[in-house]
Amino acid sequence: MNPLDEQSCKVISYYSKSAENYDKDYDVPYFKELYNKITWRYIEPYLPEKGVVLDAGGGTGKWTIPIAESGLRVVLYDISKEMLDVARRKIKERQLEDLVTFKEGDICEIDFPENHFDFVLAEGDPISYCSDPDKAVKELARVLKLGHFIAAGVDSLYSTARGALVRKGPEEALNVLIDRKFFSEAWGFNCWAFSPDDLRQLFERNGLGVVKIVGKTIAFVSKPETEPFLKDEVKARKLLDLELMLCEEPSIVGYGGHLHVVGKKRSVEPRVGLRVAIQEPVI
Repeated sequence: MNPLDEQSCKVISYYSKSAENYDKDYDVPYFKELYNKITWRYIEPYLPEKGVVLDAGGGTGKWTIPIAESGLRVVLYDISKEMLDVARRKIKERQLEDLVTFKEGDICEIDFPENHFDFVLAEGDPISYCSDPDKAVKELARVLKLGHFIAAGVDSLYSTARGALVRKGPEEALNVLIDRKFFSEAWGFNCWAFSPDDLRQLFERNGLGVVKIVGKTIAFVSKPETEPFLKDEVKARKLLDLELMLCEEPSIVGYGGHLHVVGKKRSVEPRVGLRVAIQEPVI
């Protein structure tokens, strides 16, 4: 078994065991009041008015559900059968079966033709967890229609290095910065981590012009003294306002716990040495 196959098997193994309880881990104030709202803020404006969306690595359907509820058709694509089984139950409960199709597969080898989807989403870090991020982004770009948008979330390099420093010391932090990856002992597999420049280069070399790179979250750090803010409706709203003010600031984006990127598939490949002008949707 080669290393790429081994990575995929480890990811499948983890999610097969955690699928039934996966959503519970994220049913907490941090995600509900901050992370999810920031994420949706950088998904919704880029969705097409009609068409088909690929939710790549969509797991239990966290983002498939609101996208389908907006009236769009969605292909929920994931490497874990067990995660898809949970998603099927949730979709059925919400009576969205007519809008959602389920397909098991690896984002490094997407079984759809070129220029097929009107929007591609890869949220929840599937690019960080796959065997080969370059191959994955190339595939995600391949199946996206020309001139259409992709949004994706990844692990943040500098946040990961900071966490490694706190937990294990400077040697481990340096290893993360050098290797651009870390091993998650809790999950049992390697995770790729990206700086904003890493992420921009990854997208651009695979035919995607970068529209935005966002840090999630920048200012908020979960501590006993800060957690009560999220349980107070007024303070939680102000925290969200604070994060939205900071999350696009180029000088600090890389310190976000995760990075979120919005890209647009180029209609024409840029000439070497020229920067492509990206037109953003009206928000």
